[in-house]
Amino acid sequence: MSNDAPISDRELEILRLVATGASNQQIAQQLNISTNTVKVHVRNIFGKIGAVSRTEATVYAIRRGLVAITQGALVEAEAVDAQSIEFVQEVPTLLDEDEYVAVATSHVDLEDDLPAPTVIIPDMTDVPPPVITHLPPRQIPLFIGVGVSLALLIAVALILQIASRRAAPVSVPPQPTAALAATDPNQRWFNHTPLPTPRDGFAITAYDLERKLYVIGGRVGGTASAAVDRYDPASDRWIALTNKPTAVSDASAIVLHGSIYMPGGEDASGKVRDILEIYDPRDQRWEAGVALPKPRSRYALVVWEGRLYVIGGWDGTTICSEVYIYDPQAKAWAEGPPLPSPRQSAGAVTAAGRIYVIGGSDSSGPLRESIRLDPTEVEGRWGVIAPLPDPVTFPGVAAPVGTILAFDPGRRMGFRYDQVADAWEGFAIPDDATVASRVALLGPSIYLINSATASTPGAMSEYQAVFTVFLPNR
Repeated sequence: MSNDAPISDRELEILRLVATGASNQQIAQQLNISTNTVKVHVRNIFGKIGAVSRTEATVYAIRRGLVAITQGALVEAEAVDAQSIEFVQEVPTLLDEDEYVAVATSHVDLEDDLPAPTVIIPDMTDVPPPVITHLPPRQIPLFIGVGVSLALLIAVALILQIASRRAAPVSVPPQPTAALAATDPNQRWFNHTPLPTPRDGFAITAYDLERKLYVIGGRVGGTASAAVDRYDPASDRWIALTNKPTAVSDASAIVLHGSIYMPGGEDASGKVRDILEIYDPRDQRWEAGVALPKPRSRYALVVWEGRLYVIGGWDGTTICSEVYIYDPQAKAWAEGPPLPSPRQSAGAVTAAGRIYVIGGSDSSGPLRESIRLDPTEVEGRWGVIAPLPDPVTFPGVAAPVGTILAFDPGRRMGFRYDQVADAWEGFAIPDDATVASRVALLGPSIYLINSATASTPGAMSEYQAVFTVFLPNR
């Protein structure tokens, strides 16, 4: 039984990640906190919702609408924890109180600090997955196989059997994401309502606590904009919010401690600014923060262990190599380990406890070179990793659980980084999907939005990168 204690914003964020099958270590990497901190939050969540396992917590999240169920889509996993896969029967969903699904979800013991093993799922790009529809419940028990291989075989067999036995599709109640349109047969890419006012050089970030995207600033007709637009994937709608105090372009935005931080940028006169403006989505209110040590635009921006990292960029005269770190508790900036060489417009993410900087450009042009930093090391030196297959001036980069993805708008290509093998591999993208430099990871999906100068201005696509499999009960 639940103790009816309120769940905090951070706990909601962690509960949603638990429901996607993420392990404690993966959640820690995603949120840039320690594994021990995740364990404490998970214990508190279990106590508050009356759950005794991660599967029960997943069911709780589904029933209360904290996790969206995508109808008719089965998305392959890049990497899953296969130590123990649980199949739970007769779990009520939000679709109908009389219907049930079985949930196949990754399960990791609360105390397990070991890294989750990687299971490679065969490439099913050219094989359409079965479309799972609304089926009545049946009371046939589902037995759990002993061992990882047997569990996976059971899951695949169930899916194929369901698909082959289905005589005719059964209607599904209308969903709020009715505007969602798949771009290819395997339903991994989807197109959404475009950004109402397309612009160049805008910032995009995902606010997980609300499950919404924020697009801030940019240039409209060559003039810096202060516009703030919020996108709700559940309704596929955009709404305009309170303008940013200072109109800027070529800045980035990121969420930290429930607020959106946006340093620097280039104002309406083209001047590179040193400002820091902070937005609270709950109050829809902006406030001024402590100014950057020096003006910056076109930088890379990440959060690690509760601090902002502003990496490289442009100061209005030269391309920079400095790294500035902001501590919101102390409200102070400090210098971090500088880049090996100056670069701007690079992509940056945190993954496996490290900061990765991908591509970008310097005075000689686009870069293939990619680097990483372990902020816990005393020496604090950037190390070289495998270069991108091709140079990319402004890659769109995201780090869903277990991998790093980079998108090249110019070549309409995607690249996947294997951290173990230290190697990149390319993957094809459907012709009608948007491939952009402006990307944001929200839950299991990456959202990509075109600039105003693209062939389809403001177009937006979603790429589902992480999955939870929902099976109808047999």
